[in-house]
Amino acid sequence: MAETTCCGLRTCCHRPHPENDIIEGTFEIDHSPRICLLPTLRSVAIQIYSADVFDPYTRSGLESKKAYLQKWKINVNPSTIKYKLNFEVVRGFGSPGAFVVENRCRHEFFLKSATFKYKSPAPDREEKAFFFHCASWVYPLDKTEVKRIFFANRLYLPEKTPPGLVALRKKELKQLRGRGLKDERQPWDRIYDYECYNDLGDPDNSPEYSRPILGGSKEYPYPRRLRTGRPPSQHDHLTESRPVGCLRTFVPPDERLSPKKQEQLRNNFVKALVRFLTPKSDQPPQSYQECPKIIQKILHFFVPKSAFSTADFSMIQSIVDFVLRKPKSPSHQDTQSVDPIDDIVAIFSDKQLKEMDERVKQKLKKLVPAEIFNQVVDATTKRDVLSSQPPSIMAEDQYDWLFDSEFGRQMLAGTNPVRIQSLEKFSPREGWLPENLDLIEKAKSEAEAYFVLDHDYLRPFLSVINAQGVCAYATRTILKTSGRGDILEPIAIQLRLPDSEMDMVLDPGALEWDLAKAHVAANDAAHHQLVSHWLHTHAIIEPFIIATRRQLSVMHPIHWLLDPHFKDTLHINALARGIFLNAGGILERTLFTGAFSMRLSSHFYKQWRFDEQALPNDLEKRGMAKNAEESVRDGNFSEIKEKPAEKEPENIGEEDLAKKTENVVGRYEGLAEIDENMVERDEGMAETHENVAEFDEGVAETDENVVERDEGVAETDENVVELDKNPATPDEKVTFPAGVKLLLEDYPYAKDGVEIWDAIETWVRAYCQIFYTSDHSVENDEEIRDWWKEITSVGHGDQKEGWYDLQTLKNLVRALTTLIWITSGMHAAVNFGQYAYAGWPPNRPMLLRKFIPKEGTKEYEDMQKDPEKFFVKMLPEKFEMEFVIAVMDLLSRHTSDEVYLGQRPPDNMLKEEKEVNKKFKEFRERLQEIEGNILERNKKYNLHNRWGYAKIPYKLLYPDTSKTRGPSEEEDICGRGIPNSISI
Repeated sequence: MAETTCCGLRTCCHRPHPENDIIEGTFEIDHSPRICLLPTLRSVAIQIYSADVFDPYTRSGLESKKAYLQKWKINVNPSTIKYKLNFEVVRGFGSPGAFVVENRCRHEFFLKSATFKYKSPAPDREEKAFFFHCASWVYPLDKTEVKRIFFANRLYLPEKTPPGLVALRKKELKQLRGRGLKDERQPWDRIYDYECYNDLGDPDNSPEYSRPILGGSKEYPYPRRLRTGRPPSQHDHLTESRPVGCLRTFVPPDERLSPKKQEQLRNNFVKALVRFLTPKSDQPPQSYQECPKIIQKILHFFVPKSAFSTADFSMIQSIVDFVLRKPKSPSHQDTQSVDPIDDIVAIFSDKQLKEMDERVKQKLKKLVPAEIFNQVVDATTKRDVLSSQPPSIMAEDQYDWLFDSEFGRQMLAGTNPVRIQSLEKFSPREGWLPENLDLIEKAKSEAEAYFVLDHDYLRPFLSVINAQGVCAYATRTILKTSGRGDILEPIAIQLRLPDSEMDMVLDPGALEWDLAKAHVAANDAAHHQLVSHWLHTHAIIEPFIIATRRQLSVMHPIHWLLDPHFKDTLHINALARGIFLNAGGILERTLFTGAFSMRLSSHFYKQWRFDEQALPNDLEKRGMAKNAEESVRDGNFSEIKEKPAEKEPENIGEEDLAKKTENVVGRYEGLAEIDENMVERDEGMAETHENVAEFDEGVAETDENVVERDEGVAETDENVVELDKNPATPDEKVTFPAGVKLLLEDYPYAKDGVEIWDAIETWVRAYCQIFYTSDHSVENDEEIRDWWKEITSVGHGDQKEGWYDLQTLKNLVRALTTLIWITSGMHAAVNFGQYAYAGWPPNRPMLLRKFIPKEGTKEYEDMQKDPEKFFVKMLPEKFEMEFVIAVMDLLSRHTSDEVYLGQRPPDNMLKEEKEVNKKFKEFRERLQEIEGNILERNKKYNLHNRWGYAKIPYKLLYPDTSKTRGPSEEEDICGRGIPNSISI
C-alpha cells in the first residue's frame, strides 16, 4: 500500500492561526487500473463539517478550511493508496461529522474510507479517531454538478441528528432523489427513481418482440423497477428502447457489481456454456495435463507428480469411472442397446473439447450477449479437457428421481418448496372431477395428512401457451403421507386442457403415470423461475432498495441494518431484464410459457401480499404449520421432535416387497435397476449405519439439539409459549421456533427456515430496541414514515393489501425481518439448488414437446413398446437441455466476494456502537448453533426428506457463517451458505 503525505493547505509553508486546531485526515483511495490521475495543483478539494457546532449562516456544521489532494500516483497498479491531509479548524470545532469532496479532476476515483484525528491533544477533548466508511465512487464535478457528501460511521434517528448534520442529511437525500428529470441516466448519476417494466419488449427489432408494460394498470400490476430514462422505441413510444449492450444498463455507481465479480460471473457463464454445449472429442485424453483435476488432486495427495505415467492415469481414471458408474461412450456400445437416457448422461461426462458445431453457434448467438458468445467461441479452440460435477439428483443413480417419494420430497426440499399446501387449507374450485371431489371429502374426514400442488391457474392461458409449439397441461397433484413418517407420495394427478373433454385423472397404477409427473414438474419449474424466484425475491425487493436510498439517510439505523441485504441486487436485476426476462431472452426460449412468461408473473403479483412473505405467515396460510398459541390451547403439541423410523413387519412377502418398489422406474417393464444406494431390506428389517438413532424397546434416543420431554414436560428457551389456558399441566411450557408448529416435522425448508427466521427476528428486535425506546419513537420517525409511504404508494403502488401499519415497534420488527428473510434465507432456498435438481432435465424439464397420447392411437402403441424412449422424446431438444444445464450451473454458483448471513465486512462494523456489535455477535453465535442443528438432522436416517434416495443432504439453509472458501472448492456449487443479499 503506497502512501503520500502533504499538508493539504495552499502552500507547504503555511502556518495555522495559533487559536486554530489541526485535524489530520487519512484517505484510502482505490485506484482504478484504467485511469491516470494527473497531478494538478488543486484538482480535489475536501472540507470537514462539525457534527456538534451549528453555523447559523450556512445552516450546517462549522466548516474547516479546504484541503487539497496534490500528489497523485500515475499509472499505478490497482491498489489502495493512503493520502494524509491537514485541516485547519477553529478552536471548539467539535467532532468531525461529515466531509464534502469537490472533484475537479478529469476522472472518477473510488474512495474507500477516511479517518480524522486531532493533531494536538487538548485536556477538555476526548482523543479518538473519527472513522468514515465511504466505499463509493467520486465523479468529476462538471459531470455530477453536485459535491459528494460523506458521513461518519455513527447512527442517528432523524430527531437525534447532531445539529451540524441536519441540513447535510436532508441535502444528501435530496440529491439521491434527483430533480424529477426523466432524461437518460449517465454512469455518474447517483439518482434513484421508479419506472414500470416497459423495457422488456423490443418492437424496433420485430413486432413479435412487442410486450405489454407491467405495472401501472389493473390488467398487469407489477412492482416498480429502477428508472434508466432511456428514450422510447421508434415503433412504440410507451416502450423503452433497448440499451446498446445489455451488459451496459444503467445502475447508480454504488450499486454496481465489483469489476472482480463481473469478471467472475462472465467467466462462470462462459465455462458452463463451453462445458455443456461443445461436443466431445473422439480422441480420449492422452497426457497427464488432460487428466481431470479431481484425479490429479487425489493422486498428488498420496504420490509425487513425477512418479506417475500417462498409462497410470488412464488406469486410475477407468477405475474411478467404474466406481462412479459413468456410462461408456455410445461409440463403444452396441447401438441396438443404447439407453435413451444415456445420451443425456453423456452431457456430464469428461471431455476433450473440439470446435462447436456451426448450428449450435447460431442458436447460442441469439441467446447470449455478443461478449459472452465471443469468449465461448474462443475457448472452444483451446482443446482443453473439461470435467463437470453431475447434478446431485442423478450423481448416485440416474433413476433416483423417478421414485414417487422423491417426487414428493422435492416439494418439501427441492428448488420450489414454497408451493405445496395442505388439503385442509385448499378450497375446491371449478374444474375438479367427481372422483377428485370424493377424494377430497374423504381425505378431510380422515385423520391422515393430504396435500395439494396446484398449477391449475394455467388453464385460462393454455391456448396462448400451447400455440407456441409446446405441450402443456394445467395440473393438480394430490399427495398423502405414507406409513413411513412424513414421506409424501402422490396418489392422483389431474391434467386439464381448455377442452374439458380432454381432462384426465391418473393414479400411480397407470402406464402414463410418470409422463403425468413430468408435466407436473414442468409446471412447477416455470412457477419456480417466474414466481418463487424472480417475482417473490428479485422483483419484490427492488422498490424497497430504491425507497431506502431515497428516504433513509446512511446515518439512519435501519439503512445500516438493511444495506448488506441489498448488495448488488439492482445490478443483478438490470442484467436479468436485459438477458433473461426480455423478449426473446433466455426464459422465454427455455420455459414452456414462452412469450407469456412475464404476464404470468404479473398474474401472481395480483395475489401477492407483503405480510404473507413472513415465513410463519406463509406456512400458516398454506396449512403447513399452525400458530403455536392455538396449538397449545388445543392441546395439540405432543409431537415436536423428529419421529423415529417405523419398523417394517417381519417376514414380509414378495408381493408386499414389490408394492413398496412399484414407483421405481422399473414400472417401465423393469427398465430401471435399484442399486445399492436404495434402502435395502432383509426380511423387512432396515439396515442402519453408524449415524442411525438407536432404539431400545421402541424408545428413540434424541440428541442435544432436540427438544426433550420427560413425562410431557418440555424444556424452554427465550421463544416460549406458555400454557396458560387449559394446559395439560399448569406449569408446562413448550418451545416453538418462530411461534409455529409444523404439520410435517420432516419438512426441511420449513424446519431449518423457522430457526433461521427466529434468529433474524431476535437480532432485528434487539437492534431496533437500541434506537427505538417505544412505539411513539417509531411513529415520530419521519424518514421511516416517508420510506414506508413511498414503498406502499409508489414502489408497490399496484398492491393495496397486506401492508403493516408501521407505527409500532412490533410491526417495524416484523417488516424488517421479512425483508431480511426474503433477501437471505428465502432466496438461498429457491436459488442455489437449481443445478442439483434442474440441472438434470428429466427431473425438472422446462418444457415438454408431447401430450400424453390417447389410448388406441399410434403414439400410445409406441409408448407401450418403449416408454422410456417416448419420455425422452417429450423432453426439449438436446441444445435446449444443454443450454438450460449451463444456466442452472451459473445461477447455483457463489461468487468469491459474497458476504453471508451473520457476517459483515470489517470496515462496515460500528466501532463505537458496542451494544450493536454485542447483539450482532449473539446473532452470529445463534446461527452457528443452527448449523449444528442442521448437521445433526442431516445425520438421521429416519428423516427421509433431508436426503431422499438421491442422497442429497439439505443444506440450502445452512448458514455456514465461518467457513473459509478456497480454490479447492471450485466444483462444489451446492449448499455453501446463505448470502446476505440477492446477488445472483
